[in-house]
Amino acid sequence: MFDRTDLAAAVQAGVIDAKAAGRLESFFASRRGADSAGDPESLRFLANFNDIFISIGLVLLVAGVLAFAGMMNIGDDIPSAATALATLAPAAIASWALAEYFCARRRLLLPSIVLCAMFCLFCGLAGAAIFGEQAAQDVESFTRAFNAAGNLGLVGAGSVAAAALVFFVRFRLPFALFVLALALAAMAYTGVAFFGDTGLVMGGALSLLIGIATLVIGIWLDMGDPQRIARRSDHAFWLHLAAAPQIILGVRGMTLGFFGEHDGPGTASILLFILIFFAIASLALNRRALIVSSLLTYGLALGALIEGMGMNMVNTTIFTLILLGSAVVLIGGGWSTARRGVLSVVPSGGIWERIFPPEPAHPAKLA
Repeated sequence: MFDRTDLAAAVQAGVIDAKAAGRLESFFASRRGADSAGDPESLRFLANFNDIFISIGLVLLVAGVLAFAGMMNIGDDIPSAATALATLAPAAIASWALAEYFCARRRLLLPSIVLCAMFCLFCGLAGAAIFGEQAAQDVESFTRAFNAAGNLGLVGAGSVAAAALVFFVRFRLPFALFVLALALAAMAYTGVAFFGDTGLVMGGALSLLIGIATLVIGIWLDMGDPQRIARRSDHAFWLHLAAAPQIILGVRGMTLGFFGEHDGPGTASILLFILIFFAIASLALNRRALIVSSLLTYGLALGALIEGMGMNMVNTTIFTLILLGSAVVLIGGGWSTARRGVLSVVPSGGIWERIFPPEPAHPAKLA
């Protein structure tokens, strides 16, 4: 059976170039009668159920290592930073060692994602534990406690970011970029909120700026792989996934207010226009991830609009679910058709064709 990852491997090995691989993918899709020829988000998280089976086993195994290390290191005394480190380090080491086999050698995507998440989590907790003990000793007033909490957040998020970067450099796992992007964003939010302008975070401006910056990097990676065959496309996918919620939250914070406060119909209309524009941009970029990763914020924003019409909570929830679900089903079911309509009004040719990749012809027209 045709597999997109086989073409990606062939491109990386130099057996076939990316353009030819894209044409071959469209041809195979037309033979199947598929409407999603050359789908750039045709990611394969599972080769078979064995990936889920292995992932469950990995979680149980590392959890057992963590529990055993904790039992050996935690006594009757109050846990110290050294105790926390001695407990978390074996679990992090075990996650890395298992990744050397399942990620580097076997290249199993779902188990690799699970191992990356656990490794980064344990490193983040270890970093926070080490700093937390010293910070607790230095707290003598509310101001110092407030600053210590900010520093603790920075160290924890920074440790996660460092772990994700190391994991990516070693294994080139695209998911690690998702963790890295979110950890860096968390550092920025923590730093600005605790030591700078809290309003910049709560008002959504910083979230919007970070989201746009992440999205731009994702688009730049996609531009280097218009056929979405090479690994750059997978890297871009995870960055799009990280960017979308931050952009929507930022827009929502700057229009409705971060917690859903709105100023009236005028503000609601502006937000609705921005959300529609974002959906159109997702179609033009051919990235469903932009919509999927922001469904929650879409729902919250839409709920605020409906609530502003005077409906109670129950009716607001019902209408929000119906409208949001209908929109997703309609866009998903007619994605290719909707893309062709959007691409007819966006710039084409040259660099624009690399930003807004053309939609392959309908399989019925490929002969």
